[in-house]
Amino acid sequence: MLKYVFTCLFLVVRLVSIAQDTNNPNTKIEILRTDELIYNQERGRYQICRGNVRFKQDAIVMDCDSAYFFEDKNRIEAFGKIYIRQRDTLDLWGGYLEYDGDTRLAKVSKDVKLTDGKMVLTTQLLNYNMVDKVGYYTTGGTTTNGQDTLYSERGTYYSRSKDLFFKDSVKLTNPEYTMTSDTLKYNTLTKLATFLGPTFIRSEENVIYCQYGWYNTQTNISQFSRGAFIEGRDNKLIADSMMYYRNTGLGEAFGNITLLDTLEEITITGDYGRYERLNKITLITGNPLAKKNIDGDSFYLKADTFIDLADTSFGHKRLLNAFSGVQVYKSDLQAVADSLVYNFTDSMISFFTNPIIWTDSNQITGDTIHIFRNQDGIERLEAYNNGFVIEKDVNGFFNQIKGKHLEAFFAAGKIYRVDVDGNGQSVYYAREDSTKYSGVNEVVCGKMVINIDTAKSIRSIVFKNKPKAVFYPLELFPAEKSTLQGFRWDFVLRPTRFSFLN
Repeated sequence: MLKYVFTCLFLVVRLVSIAQDTNNPNTKIEILRTDELIYNQERGRYQICRGNVRFKQDAIVMDCDSAYFFEDKNRIEAFGKIYIRQRDTLDLWGGYLEYDGDTRLAKVSKDVKLTDGKMVLTTQLLNYNMVDKVGYYTTGGTTTNGQDTLYSERGTYYSRSKDLFFKDSVKLTNPEYTMTSDTLKYNTLTKLATFLGPTFIRSEENVIYCQYGWYNTQTNISQFSRGAFIEGRDNKLIADSMMYYRNTGLGEAFGNITLLDTLEEITITGDYGRYERLNKITLITGNPLAKKNIDGDSFYLKADTFIDLADTSFGHKRLLNAFSGVQVYKSDLQAVADSLVYNFTDSMISFFTNPIIWTDSNQITGDTIHIFRNQDGIERLEAYNNGFVIEKDVNGFFNQIKGKHLEAFFAAGKIYRVDVDGNGQSVYYAREDSTKYSGVNEVVCGKMVINIDTAKSIRSIVFKNKPKAVFYPLELFPAEKSTLQGFRWDFVLRPTRFSFLN
C-alpha cells in the first residue's frame, strides 16, 4: 500500500512539473491530460495513459485513446483515434502511432489521413518528419484536392512547399479526364501536375502521351514534350513539344510535327501546328508536306501553309487549304499554283492564281482550275478564264487548245475529249504516223468539241458559232502561227516525285 502511495505522489509531482514548464522550449514530450495514468516499473520503464490522452511537444499536439509513454527515451507508442496537429501546417489521423520526440519522426498506420486544409491524403502507413514537415508512404496512397483524386504506390508530401511527389502506378482522376504516369509532381496550391516519366491523359475526346510536361488542373493549360502525341478517334498528332488550352480548345505543336489522319488516309508533316478544337481548324506551317493515299497511289502536296478544316456551313465538308508555292505530285497528275483547296468529301481539287496542271503529255493552265476525281482517277477538269491545253508530241511540235472556259474529260489518266466555250482557238499537227504529218489545223470559233483517240490523235472536231478553220501543209505553216497568244511551255516547273522525297 505504501509503495502505491509513493508511486502516485511521484506521478502527481511529475505532472505538476511538466505543466509548470510548458513555456520551456525544450524537446521533451509532455502529457497534457489523461483519464488514467499508470506507472509500474515491474512492467517496464514507461507510463500507461488511458482515456482522452493528449501529448504536446512545442507546437505539436497529439491525441489518442491510449499510449505507452517512454519518458526516458522521449518516445510514444499510441493506440486508437490518433490525431496530430502542428499549428496551421497539418492535421494527421490514424489508428496507431510510433513517435520519436528526439528526431520528431512519426510513424502512423491504420486508416491514415493527412490534410493541410485543402488536400486530403489517405494511406495505411505514413512516415512524417515534424521538423522538415515531410511525409512519405510506400504502401499505396490516395490524394484528393478539389475535383482531382490521385493514387500512387509511393508518395512524398512536402508540407512547406505543398508539393507531392508520386511514384509507381500513378493515376490522377478528374471528371473530364484520367491521367496515368510513372512519376508525377503535384502542387496543391497551384494545382500544377508535372510529369517526370511516361504519362497518358485520357478523355472522351483524345489520348495524350508524353515523357515530360505539366498540366495545370485549375486553368486546364498543359505542356507536353519528349515523345509527345495526341491521338483522337481518327487522327494522331506527334511533335517535339505541344501546348494545349483545354478550355478554349486551342492546341499548338512545335518541331517535327506529324499529323496522321486514318479516316482520310493522309499524313501531314511540318515544323509548327495550331489546332482550334471548337472551330475544327488545323494550321500547319514550316515546310509542310502532305501525303495522301488515293486509290493505292500517293498524292503529295507542298506549300508554305496548310489549313485543314471541317466546313460545317456546307454539309460538314472536310477541306484542306494550301497557300503560297503550292506543288502537287501524283503519278497521273502534277501541278503548281499559288493556292489550292482539296475537298475530301467530294474529291474535288481546286487550284487558284496562275495554276499549271500536267497530265501525261499535256500542260493545262487557266486563272482557276477544278479537278474532279472518281474511283478510277481524274474524271474531268475545268479551266476558267484563259483556259489553255498544250500537248508536246514526240517530234517536239505543240498541239494547242485555248478558250475562255475549257472542260477536259479523262479515261485512264488520258484526255479523250475537250469542250471549249468562248473564244475557242486550236492549233493541231495532224500525224499520219510517228514521223509523217498530213498538215496543221488552225481553228478559231465560239465553241468547239475535240475528240481524241487512245493514240493521242484527234478523231474529230466539232466547230460551232462561226468557225474559221484553215488546214496547212506542214511545210507551208507560218512559223508565227505555231503558238497561240499566251503560249508558255513550263515543263521545267513540273514537280517530280524525287523533289518530294528530298
